[in-house]
Amino acid sequence: MPKLDELGKYAEIPRLEEKEWAHFKMPEIFDLIQRGKRLKNADHVPGMVPYVSSTANNNGVDDYVEATSSTRVFEDCISLANSGSVGTAFYEPFRFVASDHVTALKTPHLSKYVYLFMTALIEKQGSNFNFNREINDARIRNMQIMLPITDSGEPDYGYMEQYVRQKFEAMLSEYRAYIEARIAELGEPIELPTLAEKKWNPFPIVGLFTLIVPGKGKGLNHLNKTDNGGVNYIGATNRNNGVLCRVKEDEYSRSMILDGNCIGFIKNGDGSAGFAIYKAERFISTSDVLYGYANWVNKYTGLFFVTAQDMIEHKYSHGYKRNKEHLAGDKVMLPITDSGEPDYEYMEQYAKNMMLRKYHQYLAFLRSR
Repeated sequence: MPKLDELGKYAEIPRLEEKEWAHFKMPEIFDLIQRGKRLKNADHVPGMVPYVSSTANNNGVDDYVEATSSTRVFEDCISLANSGSVGTAFYEPFRFVASDHVTALKTPHLSKYVYLFMTALIEKQGSNFNFNREINDARIRNMQIMLPITDSGEPDYGYMEQYVRQKFEAMLSEYRAYIEARIAELGEPIELPTLAEKKWNPFPIVGLFTLIVPGKGKGLNHLNKTDNGGVNYIGATNRNNGVLCRVKEDEYSRSMILDGNCIGFIKNGDGSAGFAIYKAERFISTSDVLYGYANWVNKYTGLFFVTAQDMIEHKYSHGYKRNKEHLAGDKVMLPITDSGEPDYEYMEQYAKNMMLRKYHQYLAFLRSR
């Protein structure tokens, strides 16, 4: 167990490159190496237990099911995708049902911090696999993992735990500082009428904007993706606030960049037609999204407006796509002033109050860690 110094901080430990490392086969580290169980449709019963499959999203959780005699349940271990998003690994702190495309790796005495350390190392091997090359049980047992070692050559679990604990504390400190700064920036909440107490009127959407333009992108095939810097590329989806990836800002792409602080209206897409997104940053976008600019738009009014606008998304589908002409016929319900105009001040403060409430909840959680 890592020890605290007299100031209540973890003692300084060697850097990763200063430690001695050695290879270990998976069975030398994990007492349990077991694949999940395939569920028949009849056994896939909706419930409250996370169902972990071979997805790289949401910590591997793909659904929630009932844990029955037909399922294989694990808890407090690493899940390794052996097909699909092959090589993806997550630490699962909860009780979960695993699909047959997932292998559980578990040793009872390991802490969550050690599991997290090893999860990152296991994922380093993901480049050895692809969608055409699944990981079977024999290959998993033959896989090797590099771990820091003690002077006697054993895995240094104490070092792994202390390393991750220090990373956790550093991250928590950053999160706390960020949230405290956002709370100070937003100021004190102001008491407002509830949504039900406000008067609302419908407004033609196009009449609220001084400019509506389509995205200028011609497809990702013409752009260079990047993991560092660049600008966000926006697709026809409301997931991840429309961001598909980041692309390099160069001589070719620069002419496609649109200014931020606008509302994006999704014309079509995978279940996203009719939704809207607020974009604060500069970006490049597919032409399947239209962008509205107006002087009343800011982060707070924009988020309020998007939520109100999304109430009409049900009228659109893949058979009835949104376009500029259809948008011209759309209306949005907004709270109004005594003179019957959209009450942008109310919208802004309402959004700020909601953010303040969530930030205070986050801060209370972080302080409890």
